[in-house]
Amino acid sequence: MAAKTRIKHLTSSGVLAPTILKTGEIGYSYGTGTQSNKGDRLFIGIGAEDSNGIASEIVEVGGQYFTDLLDHAHGSLQADSALITNSSSKLLQLKVDNLDFNGNSITSTDTNGNIILDPNGAGKTVLHNPYVNTTATGGSDVALDEFIYDTVGGAVTAGTGITVANDDAGNSSTISITDTITAASNVGGATSIPVISFNAQGQLTAVSTAAVATALTVDGDSGTGNVNLLTDDLRIVGTTNEIVTASAKSGTDVTVTVGLPDDVTIGSDLTVTDNLTVNGNVTLGNATSDTVQTSGNLTVGGNLTVSGTTTSVNSTTTTLTDPVIELAKDTSSADGLDRGLRFKWHDGSAVKDGFFGFDIQTQRFSFTKDEDLSGGDDASSPWHDAQFGNVYTGKVTTSSGNLVLDSAGGLIDINDNVDISGSLVLGTDLAVAHGGTGLSSFTANAVFISNGSGTALSFVTGTEGKIIQFNSSGVPVASEIIDGGTY
Repeated sequence: MAAKTRIKHLTSSGVLAPTILKTGEIGYSYGTGTQSNKGDRLFIGIGAEDSNGIASEIVEVGGQYFTDLLDHAHGSLQADSALITNSSSKLLQLKVDNLDFNGNSITSTDTNGNIILDPNGAGKTVLHNPYVNTTATGGSDVALDEFIYDTVGGAVTAGTGITVANDDAGNSSTISITDTITAASNVGGATSIPVISFNAQGQLTAVSTAAVATALTVDGDSGTGNVNLLTDDLRIVGTTNEIVTASAKSGTDVTVTVGLPDDVTIGSDLTVTDNLTVNGNVTLGNATSDTVQTSGNLTVGGNLTVSGTTTSVNSTTTTLTDPVIELAKDTSSADGLDRGLRFKWHDGSAVKDGFFGFDIQTQRFSFTKDEDLSGGDDASSPWHDAQFGNVYTGKVTTSSGNLVLDSAGGLIDINDNVDISGSLVLGTDLAVAHGGTGLSSFTANAVFISNGSGTALSFVTGTEGKIIQFNSSGVPVASEIIDGGTY
């Protein structure tokens, strides 16, 4: 038979809830449980843990106390037990205060007490096929076909323009509305609308007409005109390549949209004193003669095409959303030119040209701080040193295939990961103080641990079913039992 791994949860022989559970940890109090204590109950910690590692809430999730409440025949009513319906989803008996619901009977256990059925508001108690037993008072049994008793409300009263006739014997009321509507001819027309008056009872008392305007005056930057609303149309038109309009009807609404076309033609310079947003394309045919001037913001939602030879941006900060800047986009054949960044700087006596980028001859990224680019965009050696952090690339060289790191007699301090694809050969075993084991070999099928002083390693072995946990002295040992302890 295979060995067993045993897991023991926290337990207590008392009748109190635990106060030390961590989130997800289980504890059981097996003292005799009652309704007023916490014995015979299972608990679990939930919620975030505090600074001491204790769950924010410890809740009951079960236990023998609760299962004992369910230990009876389903459907039966047992004292100090839960209600469980039987296979027909029924309870055979139910007691509520002084009422006892048992089978087809509703009885009262209160001596000489009444059973009162009291609907809320205007609700009624409706009894179908009631049976009145009067033999207990010396009378006889009486069967009634229908019994409805209504004490809600009263006689219906009349109001202005309303006549009410109550039949007390028949428990009925007849309501009539006085007709005060005066006959009138048709009202309203193409140039007038009807005006209708009602009294407080909603009765029509008067009908007349009111004239409406039939002309709309439209004024432009120049010129004016009247639109006859009965016969004329109001047209809103644009101009070719400058303004476009569109009219659309949806339901009872007509919407006129005025905007710019995708390609806007501007006859002369465009000056904007506020923000300008363009959702189509902007094309400047000649950067020296066509200009866009704006003292606000210029936003182009489509493409911006500049066909001139030079584009100048005289701003303090240039921001690009695109994470990749593409250089020499239209290259189709070898041109012998470098690709990269050219910049100006001053060394205190003269302006210098610098270059950082891809050198076309060496096909490497290169940097030069003083370059003559007057003859074209092709930088050349000598290349200058570059610094990244505290690394000077001028001090990294190779010789006979080996990489030599010159630390000027100091230590090579590596503060990041080291990726070694080949073998790592050490002259001595790497000591514990330096992050190693200090060993050249290990015990088979074992886990190594540090000794009490943390200066050397030892090994823990085990057999099937065992796990490693710390004993009361804080030493890792192999055991087949996980003991949660007590509280």
